[in-house]
Amino acid sequence: MSEDQIKKFLIEIQNNKKLLDQVLSVGTADEIAKIANDSGFKFTGSELKNISSNVVNGVKIKSQDTTPSYNFGEGGN
Repeated sequence: MSEDQIKKFLIEIQNNKKLLDQVLSVGTADEIAKIANDSGFKFTGSELKNISSNVVNGVKIKSQDTTPSYNFGEGGN
């Protein structure tokens, strides 16, 4: 079950600073999932996003909007 794998991964990053630093250095759920998968935890970025806003084992999972926004001014320049 992927949710179980996510919970185990979150416990691991609380105890493994090197792994936590890797997670903090990336910006997307897919990149976090790749780090997790490379470390033996099996889940996808989509599965991670599906549990965002939940608190799992003391870690709050949140999503953030990383889409670029552009301000072209009132004249559209």
